[in-house]
Amino acid sequence: MKYFTELATILKSFSIDEILYFEENYDAQFVYLKKLYENLKDKEKFLKLIVLNAINAFKLKYKGEEFWKIFSEYFSIKKSEKYYLEFLKEHNNILLEVKVKRYERVRDFVNSLKYEDFLDLKKFTLSLAKVLNQRPSDKTIVFTAKIVGYGLRIVGNKFIFPMEIDIPIDVRISKISSDKNFWRKLSEETKIPQLHIDSLIWVTLNLDVESIKENELKEKVKRLKSILSEIILNNPMKL
Repeated sequence: MKYFTELATILKSFSIDEILYFEENYDAQFVYLKKLYENLKDKEKFLKLIVLNAINAFKLKYKGEEFWKIFSEYFSIKKSEKYYLEFLKEHNNILLEVKVKRYERVRDFVNSLKYEDFLDLKKFTLSLAKVLNQRPSDKTIVFTAKIVGYGLRIVGNKFIFPMEIDIPIDVRISKISSDKNFWRKLSEETKIPQLHIDSLIWVTLNLDVESIKENELKEKVKRLKSILSEIILNNPMKL
């Protein structure tokens, strides 16, 4: 449990306001979503579009950051869900048949939503999982919840993720641990929602820490990156 304790200690050093600031300024996904909204200027359309993209954000031919950059630029011009299948075929065509079916299954549900329906993220997550016949803890479901939470902040809400929603365990996060219980315990210990832990770790693992302008934040992220590197080096599956 050595690494658990060290990781928890470092995470506890971040205030929730620091985490929100870090996400908004250093998570490329957040930055590209914000640019998309600035071009769409329509809360409901924006949230619906990002849900459609998030449910199919797996088996990508780009890194996650690049994928959301392409999505943002594409729909900043197209500005309509009617071009989504075209986007899939051009930019997200690994397992294309599966992704088209997922889109078709969820399209009517998403189109029926009003802006207010996104505000209760726990309820939204359960409803989305039911429509897609998945567990609420499945990676694509909780990742979509994270993207919706980002979207809600972008359109003007100071939104903190619910503690109950699990972390999306993708390739980057699984380098630390692929055990959902590990992340749940870490969240309980630090009092930080798993989706915020996700952004801290997911971004830090791929970030040039020297790009951080704020000295205090930079030092904290450096310490976080150091322990993450040590965990990966010493076999994360032992966690």
